[in-house]
Amino acid sequence: MVPLGWYECADSVSPTMEECRKALHSHTIKPNGLPHDFNVKWRRSQRVTECTHEDCQAKLWRYANKNKGETRNKARVNISRVLKKAKKFFDLLIVDEVHQCKADGSGRGDALHQLVGAAKKNLLLTGTLVNGKSTSIKEILWRTDARALLEQGFDRNSGMVQWAERYGKLKEVVTLKEVNDGWVTRKKRVKQQPTEEPGIAPQLTAQFLLHKAGFLELPDMGLPLVELKELPIFLTMDSEHGLEYALFHDKLQDKCKTLSALGLKGVWSKFIPATINYADAPHLGASVEFGGSGADKQSNSIKAKAYPSDYYHEKERHLVQLVQQELAENRGCIIFNYYTGEYQQNERTQAVLKAHGIESIILDEPSPDKRQECIDEFEKNGEKVIICNLKMVEIGLDLLPWPTIIFNQPCYESSSVRQAGRRGWRIGQEKECRVYYLVYNGTQQMAQFLRIMSARGHAMMVEGRLDKSSLAQYSRDSQSTLASDLANCFASSEVAEAWTKLAAKDIEGVETVTEADFKTVLAHRMKALANETRRLCGLPPMEESVLPKDDVVSTNQVNANVIEHQVSTVKMKKLLTQVTEQIDLFDYYNIQVVESSSIKQRKKVANGQLTFVFDM
Repeated sequence: MVPLGWYECADSVSPTMEECRKALHSHTIKPNGLPHDFNVKWRRSQRVTECTHEDCQAKLWRYANKNKGETRNKARVNISRVLKKAKKFFDLLIVDEVHQCKADGSGRGDALHQLVGAAKKNLLLTGTLVNGKSTSIKEILWRTDARALLEQGFDRNSGMVQWAERYGKLKEVVTLKEVNDGWVTRKKRVKQQPTEEPGIAPQLTAQFLLHKAGFLELPDMGLPLVELKELPIFLTMDSEHGLEYALFHDKLQDKCKTLSALGLKGVWSKFIPATINYADAPHLGASVEFGGSGADKQSNSIKAKAYPSDYYHEKERHLVQLVQQELAENRGCIIFNYYTGEYQQNERTQAVLKAHGIESIILDEPSPDKRQECIDEFEKNGEKVIICNLKMVEIGLDLLPWPTIIFNQPCYESSSVRQAGRRGWRIGQEKECRVYYLVYNGTQQMAQFLRIMSARGHAMMVEGRLDKSSLAQYSRDSQSTLASDLANCFASSEVAEAWTKLAAKDIEGVETVTEADFKTVLAHRMKALANETRRLCGLPPMEESVLPKDDVVSTNQVNANVIEHQVSTVKMKKLLTQVTEQIDLFDYYNIQVVESSSIKQRKKVANGQLTFVFDM
């Protein structure tokens, strides 16, 4: 038997005996006998995993131990496992953007479930409760109010199809196949997996939402906002580009239909990205392969012509013109793409703008916590044009310096489109907000746009913004499929008008003011809001806040219905001298700070906690 040498197992230099001895004395030696800071490049192809002795053959390896730092990833514990032991520990749970927890079987959703169980009361917040499909709220309801679903006959094993059959809209495709039994030839009905389409039954709102949901609107704030305009722009491809696209679209769809009928799974997942991106990025060409080898691989490959990189198609030219127009009005712009990974749409958009003399910057910060810092840095540096994936700014960010939003590539999730489109339309915005949607007519992009409009209409119906009788004009049954025929990808100007009307209903009730009059109206409303606040506090309006020195102010003269106790004249004058002066509650109500005494039973106040004693 010949023992293995070091270089038969590793490509790097072996550690010296002195290094191993120092590591042993300093307790920094690994379980394999090597120093802790010694890096080894193993020969994995020649690694010996078992003892070569014929009577032994013991394993020469073991699983890496996380506690000893032998793995790349640190030991982690899902927060839901910790919260399982905290039943009703918290008094109130507040969850913002709860629609992010809608996925079934996700770690985020499981954490929400345990958090709900650990709190006595729950307050869930979101700006887009549903995305147009009934199943988008099923798991949220199950995790927060399972009893209501159990009463309706659902349990933990109830699937999405069962839920959509009652409260949503299902599409089921049945194909007919000829079967030869030897004697006769008959047609066999083969059902495909049903898929859910945009559509929500009113019973879902009545049974699960009306008695436990409060829909608050911006008008409840009592403050106006600047005007918001949503403008769809339908473009026609260049003639040669359009012919190449139509040929690629038809070939790819026919191939997907053929392979899907043969039982090959996942073929349609390549259709939408390929068709949408060949319209937006013809310089990359298009190549879709469905597997196989040899002749089968060649026959199962659909390709399209690649254009030169300096060819700027119609949408890119219109995008440049639109950005130049907005910059001429000193308006910041943010451009949204969706396919930013393999297709590199952000880099392409930046290159197109730069070729036309427009400087831009890409927001690609992966950490959600640092994105707002990047936005602040962009504002500080005076960046006028930002390019990013719409998913990066879907929630949690305010883009006030960029009142113009351009959807170069939307996505199929209507909730994401609605959230991202409102990033600049916030309280504090003083410029008119414009949202543009650039869509190629006669392509898969138009089918996508129609589907988003349909889903948006159903979501607004659940929120009470849209009546069911008027939903039909925003939803088309012919556009219910994701991968549409080319004949169904055309739309007239009536669709753009329908989208504009739907967007107006989405903000119906919100007081909007023109950019020229906004500051004047806002100042007046802020003054009225301040007076209302002072009235509720028992104080006179702002115009009467400055009093003569010799006047004696009594409680009844201020507001006898609100303040029943007597307040001294000196303290009252001090409060009303200046409008912007902060009220000192400690001085006003004679508040004393004491330390709570020890108690045997558990009460609201813990031992040693500071408490306030109000001496009225």
